[in-house]
Amino acid sequence: MQNSLSTYRQGVFWLLALMLLLAPLFRAGNLPLPLLMLELLSLGILVLMLMRPSELLQLGTAHLVMLGGILILPVLMLIPMPVGLWQQLPGREAFAEIYKAIGMGSEQGWRTATLAPNNTEAALWALLPPLLVFAATISLPRKDLLKLIYVALGMAVFQSVLSLMQYGGGISSLYIANEFGIKAAAGTYLNRDHLAGLLEMLFPVVLALLAATVGQHRLGSAQASWRKRLGFLATARGHQASIYAVIGILAILCLVFTRSRAGIALTMLGLLLVLIVFARRLGGSNVYGTYGTTIAVIVVLTVEIGLAPILDRFSMDPVEDSRWSIYATSVQGAMEYFPVGAGVGAYPEIYPHFQPASIDAFVNHAHNDYLEWIFDAGVLAFILILAGLGMYAIGWRRLWIKGRWRTFRYAQAGAGIGVFLLILHSFVDFNLHKPANAIYFAFLLAVFLKENTEEMELEERSGRKTRTRRMQVPAVSVPAIRRPRNDLSLDDW
Repeated sequence: MQNSLSTYRQGVFWLLALMLLLAPLFRAGNLPLPLLMLELLSLGILVLMLMRPSELLQLGTAHLVMLGGILILPVLMLIPMPVGLWQQLPGREAFAEIYKAIGMGSEQGWRTATLAPNNTEAALWALLPPLLVFAATISLPRKDLLKLIYVALGMAVFQSVLSLMQYGGGISSLYIANEFGIKAAAGTYLNRDHLAGLLEMLFPVVLALLAATVGQHRLGSAQASWRKRLGFLATARGHQASIYAVIGILAILCLVFTRSRAGIALTMLGLLLVLIVFARRLGGSNVYGTYGTTIAVIVVLTVEIGLAPILDRFSMDPVEDSRWSIYATSVQGAMEYFPVGAGVGAYPEIYPHFQPASIDAFVNHAHNDYLEWIFDAGVLAFILILAGLGMYAIGWRRLWIKGRWRTFRYAQAGAGIGVFLLILHSFVDFNLHKPANAIYFAFLLAVFLKENTEEMELEERSGRKTRTRRMQVPAVSVPAIRRPRNDLSLDDW
């Protein structure tokens, strides 16, 4: 039984590692062949999970209901219904006239609720990778998740270095064509805003691990000399902290050079949230004491001040002028098809009916994930969005405990901040419609929501060791006290 569980976890671990490595490498999985590869890997995870259904119990009822609701939504829209019933759905009148004009107006036929069945079926398959990544991540132990976090950080380093080379005019053989020109910092992504989405999810995790490395190192005395404090940097943990610091700097530099307005603004917000969550945990009895909190505040505020003029002068938004028109007409379409929606994944096919003449380009997304989901799936999508946000908020209440944190809890808090930044970014872009970013979002959300009893387990283990030591204390021999003889009085003694 134990060998079977170990084999299952190893298989899931390596499939997840492959997905995290491969998802961003080929246009963020936004081409047919890379997306097919990700879907096949997710099916491999599904097979392993079906072989051990007991592992699904770690998801919890709320998680299973959420995953089931997301998955069943496109399935419901693909179920055929009588044409008479279909015509009663909101927004179908114009299409009924079109079908009648081309000879498809028979009252005896069957039609699906979605107006773009092929798109809905493709969307159903595209949902499998992020949903199964979430389920599989929840089922793995903490030590495996930390390894996968290191894999994700390795991808962040790769994308950052490649992007800085692209922007600076480095090795020409590493240029990858994108929609903004050969020198745009977009990494392997077609759109630099989506690269910014990936990095803004990951850089709070890097800073969280940096805070964990520094914050958990304790000195024997609060009055230790600064020479002893700085000696921490020469230790193995000091080297580890230096690596995290370099990765964080690379990620922030790359976010700046993407020239993504939302990316830079959310970087500033992320730094502020990291400061709020972790600054106090750099004080107390750790290596830098109160100075650690003060230094963290100074560093973050300095970076914030430096990024402010960059946000105004250096960033740019190529669709800023047309975005509000897209929002307004998308709301118009969403209201016309509400509460059923046009069909999951139907937006690129249906939105041209509402697109204003002032926009002379093909609009394949609403540049607002939530608005596009409501356009596609109506009231059910709205309910799932609210439920997901509620689950995220409850996750913070479960995560936040008093006392000393262990490394994985730091990583969870960093993942929670990264998830929050992409939640905000999705109001002005379509990051979650890109397979790579959806996979990373699902992975970090699962890390954030995973039940963590590490501190409790350590306390119980420490208590057991204390009890064991007490039982093993050798008995001390006590010399016997002579009792007085009956023929002597107490005065004689």
